[in-house]
Amino acid sequence: MAYFQQVPAKNKQGYKWKCTDEGPRDPITGKRRQVTRRGNTKKEAQERVNEAIEEIKKNDANGIGADLLEIKVRDLFEQWFELIMKRKVKETTFREYRNATNHRIIPVIGEYKVVKLNSIILQKYINNLSDEGLSPRYVEYISTILYGALEAARKWKIIQVNPLIEVEKPRPRRKDYVTWTVQEMNTFLTVAKLTDLRTFSVVTTAIKTGGRRGEILSLLWSDIDFENNVISLERSLVYDDKGWRFSTPKSASSVRKVKVGESLIQDLKEWRTHQKKMKMAFRDTFEDNNLIFTTSTGKPIFPRSLTTQFNQLIKTANVPKIRFHDLRHTHATMCLEAGMSLKEVQDRLGHSSIKTTGDVYAHVTESMKEKSADLFEKFISK
Repeated sequence: MAYFQQVPAKNKQGYKWKCTDEGPRDPITGKRRQVTRRGNTKKEAQERVNEAIEEIKKNDANGIGADLLEIKVRDLFEQWFELIMKRKVKETTFREYRNATNHRIIPVIGEYKVVKLNSIILQKYINNLSDEGLSPRYVEYISTILYGALEAARKWKIIQVNPLIEVEKPRPRRKDYVTWTVQEMNTFLTVAKLTDLRTFSVVTTAIKTGGRRGEILSLLWSDIDFENNVISLERSLVYDDKGWRFSTPKSASSVRKVKVGESLIQDLKEWRTHQKKMKMAFRDTFEDNNLIFTTSTGKPIFPRSLTTQFNQLIKTANVPKIRFHDLRHTHATMCLEAGMSLKEVQDRLGHSSIKTTGDVYAHVTESMKEKSADLFEKFISK
């Protein structure tokens, strides 16, 4: 039975009556739930209570407990990361998602209740990211993370529709990757071999296989088939606050065998000879983990240390500055320009979809179309 109470006239809303009634018990905990609403009249207050009780019943039928109706954005992300993303993405990607969330999402909208988010609030949020001067690509990245968490909220029936669907986001420009020409590659490798044999060996392996940095640094000698000139890329090196360890590659398609040329096989044999001498010199402290690329004590190379050495050699060789990851793009570009099919390049890079390969190297495939047209014209003109 409803209970009514007259509200003092000085209340801010101007309401005169308060109505309290019993709602349905919580289906999970069994606890009683009282509902209180205010109105100008007893009837209005009662009607508002009845509407609220019906909403509770509707949410209960959808499996939404009262606790989830109150969940904030920050708590939604904790649930999303713990229940879904920890098992769905690679460790490095998981850390990047968490960092972006903690720095860009939680401080701004973390205290909002998820059910109170709407397209207007999120449009202002996205606009503010752009106004800060963040690149369209990074704003899209933040938006993708937020969309994923809100999709989980929709699937968990906390919300009926993902409010981010209707939000306009800045269109990222197509990224133009900086790559080396064959001449620039050879110039760098010549200087590196004379200056720093270890970094030379890492770079020549990366640029001639298209492997990612973590994949290259995790290579074992047992991954090299010297007889058939094949390198197996099966894992990735991960460094974090716990030290180093091996992890699975980025995706299932990243586990692959790459056919390489004789030049890389010879480079690796030279490095193996040098490493054996290094083992002898540091035999008391050398940790033999069967790794191809190591420090002087046999430990894996720290990725940032490699990047520093790589950048120093770029200056010494006086070639265009590129990121280490751009060696992968250089490899793919050279493969396409040499006449490999998009499918072959996809397999070498370990892309899960040929669309990814086509999108990234669209600028190369456009020039290939012109060459193909010329070849066809020459063929039919014979």
